[in-house]
Amino acid sequence: MSGKQIFQTNNKRRWNTFTWVSRSFFLVLIIALICVAYTLYSVQYPILPIINTTIPLTEKKIAEMKKSQLYKDFRVQKSKLQQIKLDREKRNQTHRGDNKRINLAFYVSWAGVKEKSISDLRQNISHLDMVATESFFLNGDSIVDKSDTLALSVIKKAKKTAIAVVSNYGKSGWDGNAIKRLLNNMPVQNKAISQMIMLTKKHGYKGINIDFEELNLESDVPFVAFMKNLYTQFHAENLLVTQDISPENDDYKPEVLQHYNDYIILMAYDQHTDQSNAGDISHQEWVEEKLDKICSKMDANKVILALACYGYDWPNGKVGKSITYDDAIINAGHYKSTINFDKASANLNYKYKDENNIEHQVYFTDAATNFNLIRKADDWDIAGIALWRLGSEDKRLWQFISDDLTLGVLQKKPFDLSTISVLKNGTNITYVGNGEILDLVSTPTPGQVTFTLNKSNFTIDNQVYNKIPSPYVIKRFGEADKKIALTFDDGPDPVYTPQIIDILKKEKVPGCFFVVGIMAEKNMELLRQEYDDGYEIGNHTFFHPDMSAVGPNRVKFELNATRRLIECVTGHSTILFRAPFNADAEPQNESEILPVAQSRKENYINIGEFIDPEDWEPGKTADQIYNEVVKQQDNGNILLLHDAGGNREATVAALPRIIKLFRDKGYTFTTVGDLMGKKRIEVMPLANSDANGGFIGSGDYFFISFFYYANIVLNIIFTIAIVLAILRTLFIAYLAIRQKKRSERNAYKLVQNPNDKVSIIIPAYNEEVTVIQTINSLLKTTYPNFELIFVDDGSKDKTFQMVSEQFGNHPQVKVFKKENGGKASALNYGISKATAEFVICIDADTQLKTDAVTELMRYFYSPKIAAVAGTVKVGNAHNIITKWQSIEYITAQNMDRRAFDLLNTITVVPGAIGAFRKDIVLEVGGFTIDTLAEDCDLTMRILRAGYKVKNCSTAIAYTEAPETVEMLLKQRFRWSFGVMQSFWKNRKTLLNKKYGYFGMVGMPNILIYQIILPLFSPLADLFMLLSLISGIFSLSAINNLTLTGFSGILSLHNGFGQVLFYYLIFIIVDMFFAAIAFKMENEKYKNLLYLFPQRFFWRQLMYLVLFKSFRKALKGELESWGTLKRTGNVKEEMV
Repeated sequence: MSGKQIFQTNNKRRWNTFTWVSRSFFLVLIIALICVAYTLYSVQYPILPIINTTIPLTEKKIAEMKKSQLYKDFRVQKSKLQQIKLDREKRNQTHRGDNKRINLAFYVSWAGVKEKSISDLRQNISHLDMVATESFFLNGDSIVDKSDTLALSVIKKAKKTAIAVVSNYGKSGWDGNAIKRLLNNMPVQNKAISQMIMLTKKHGYKGINIDFEELNLESDVPFVAFMKNLYTQFHAENLLVTQDISPENDDYKPEVLQHYNDYIILMAYDQHTDQSNAGDISHQEWVEEKLDKICSKMDANKVILALACYGYDWPNGKVGKSITYDDAIINAGHYKSTINFDKASANLNYKYKDENNIEHQVYFTDAATNFNLIRKADDWDIAGIALWRLGSEDKRLWQFISDDLTLGVLQKKPFDLSTISVLKNGTNITYVGNGEILDLVSTPTPGQVTFTLNKSNFTIDNQVYNKIPSPYVIKRFGEADKKIALTFDDGPDPVYTPQIIDILKKEKVPGCFFVVGIMAEKNMELLRQEYDDGYEIGNHTFFHPDMSAVGPNRVKFELNATRRLIECVTGHSTILFRAPFNADAEPQNESEILPVAQSRKENYINIGEFIDPEDWEPGKTADQIYNEVVKQQDNGNILLLHDAGGNREATVAALPRIIKLFRDKGYTFTTVGDLMGKKRIEVMPLANSDANGGFIGSGDYFFISFFYYANIVLNIIFTIAIVLAILRTLFIAYLAIRQKKRSERNAYKLVQNPNDKVSIIIPAYNEEVTVIQTINSLLKTTYPNFELIFVDDGSKDKTFQMVSEQFGNHPQVKVFKKENGGKASALNYGISKATAEFVICIDADTQLKTDAVTELMRYFYSPKIAAVAGTVKVGNAHNIITKWQSIEYITAQNMDRRAFDLLNTITVVPGAIGAFRKDIVLEVGGFTIDTLAEDCDLTMRILRAGYKVKNCSTAIAYTEAPETVEMLLKQRFRWSFGVMQSFWKNRKTLLNKKYGYFGMVGMPNILIYQIILPLFSPLADLFMLLSLISGIFSLSAINNLTLTGFSGILSLHNGFGQVLFYYLIFIIVDMFFAAIAFKMENEKYKNLLYLFPQRFFWRQLMYLVLFKSFRKALKGELESWGTLKRTGNVKEEMV
């Protein structure tokens, strides 16, 4: 018997070789990583070519211009107003009141403006008392409810008053006929009023605002009667009634209507409209005249003055267009126009010529306009003011709208105009030109205004826009007649990208592929093929996040990592970029524009699209994709499709039909570069020398290649690991079930010979806590003919003393003590003292069921059966660590022995409970000390000798499992290292037919499932983790956690989806297998709940054990058997 352990050596060469090889590899990897980091954070961007973005007049644009060459009739002549010389102070005395001015604002949710409206409402609701929201619309004889619940929630949360605007505006404009039906038909009128009351109360409005226009009534009598009826019914419900009156509308008589309204709102704007010639929106003197007129007819305390917060842009010879204050300022800045403040009107104006040389006149109001009017309104002591409309106003007015601007107050404490002299950076976005290619030409800068204050009446006499603020300005270009560019996002994909390339080649159509870095890194050959085949390549970020939801550093990484990958693989860079999730040609807010701004800093041109069939939607068919393209075919010049990110079979199927559609329509297929007026070499210039060669470039290439091939290897390892694990699980389950049925059928053969004496050997070292309980349980065995041999292996505690005192004189117990030599030597010593033909070896912390020895002995029915393995269970499963071990004993060790019993390839008869023929144990050399798994080594030598090893599932022993992680790792290291030693010692049997199933199944099982697979399983887990991270990055942000987003990520055509699918199959099979194991051993199914965390955390612990074992084997160090701290938590009642 050798005194030297397997793997033990005094020669350090093996360990030193491994150390230097691993260190060298990691050193190269670190250097490559440094090169990549340097490359990613370097600022060497490709030179952006000079791009001509002048927009020629296309045939399409000329046709549009010809359609709109009619001049408007002059609807309102500019009033020749005389200064109204009224004694305002005297007027204030006659109308003095103590009520605070009402601040009201109109909220609209029209398409295209709702986002600004709701944002404005949220930011400034604290300055308002009342909000009128467009809500109810007349439609025939009924009321259509279009209440904006989002706006209502904001108003209610701020505890402000909401009133519902009732309008006669319909699909064809203002509907005067609907009003006539309402006024002349009492049943219809009462029904409508009842509906209004019901809806007002339902949504929590405090009242309504009547906004009826273009009535064309012959008499106001029906309308007055209607308002009286409405007012009576609403006041009965304690609800407000307000009404809008246009200054130029003679249908209304405020002196009469004041009796049937809580407030009348004077809409003092649209002095000039989009249909009239260009002119002031609300001349200050004109407004004062109209206010004076209405206040002379009715109680001023019921009047609310509505202010213009917008403007109009009149192209020469065309209908005007309503614009916001921000729009007006942006245009002035872009076209370098001088803004003029008209001192008489307090309105602003300027002129400019657009890209098509058409002259425009712009009139609008600003904070100064509204300051003067609110100032005059406060002197009039009217009920309040109203803003038309939220989202279009000059934001500076919020600085003073809550202030008291009466003359008396301002004389004591003048308003500080410096608070509105700075025009903050515009976060708005303006577009210039036409097309789907975007070039950011301006980023925000603040503006500056100076004022001249009339110190006698405290109004603003003059203001000068010294510096116009600059918002984000995007120039759109690339519009061309009868040209179409095909673009494909999210690839390359190994399944669909090659199919799309084949179609493009067959049809001789160019294309542009916007690649995702993580996909390109996995499919570098495809990326190279896309370039080699002549296609353009654009940047679509690395992980495909929503760029509006990530920070600037992440944006920079996403752009630079993908660009460097493209450069490394193709030798060419790219200036083409498209942001994920926001591919259209019109970013709508600052969060969406920031990635565009960042990409422009890195010399990218953003490529949008106006034709998007949304082929990414799960379940969308080829017909649906094609039909969407048909609907949008005239929208623009760039079509967006996807070659990855999910199942793209429908896209592939639709692509030939789409190509035919545009060809039949006379379109020419072109490149994105051609729409820019550039060749491919200009949009994909040669990469700089660092990226394309040299030390840095070589480091980049090594790193990228390493991870590319590592990803392939990890994918293979993961797949193999999952497949092998599933196959083994199914194989073991099948064999275990067959073995159980066979053992039940052959139970009659298991006849016990009561004359067969058994020696039960108990080796012990420092087991004072458990040994007495163990011996007591053994003495209760029902087997008639046995002896107990206790061997103390040089314990340092009171183990020997306690056993001697209690069992020294017992007729069936023999107590021996020897010098410490390890468990194997103690077992051999015990065997040498045994007088029986059969020996049963158990651990000193183990307790046997009373019939366990009897059950074991029934299996020695043949002289070829050399050993019988019992069933070990955890007797102290009271914490999470021991419960996990209990699951492992049931589902792994015990099931394995059941299964391998059928093939005679049980490789471990457990030290906790195992029976042997004594003569065969001595024949094969007994227990050896050259491995830490003496039970495994002995079992292997028995099988090599041609004997059989059986399993007895009814011979049950309860062992004390380690209760702490530290103790568990110590025990499992000994087991793992011992199994490795035993395998290496008996390696000649591997795949050797001479040894039957032991050589062909048992030994390969140890090699694959206990050594190789666990060694590489961390890599499989790493691959799964990386796939999970990739999936999370693909989802990006909370606003993308949608059903569509999830379905795309979880698709089997997605890497993450595939990994998750395979892993779920494994979990299901594993769960089913565990359930079978629990049923076979009559365990409670509720304990299966611990299986899920056990399968994850347990593996990580076993990885540590295995790596420590390999490290110990490589170093060749001596390892002792060691001891575990006992608790004595295995209770006698369990046996």
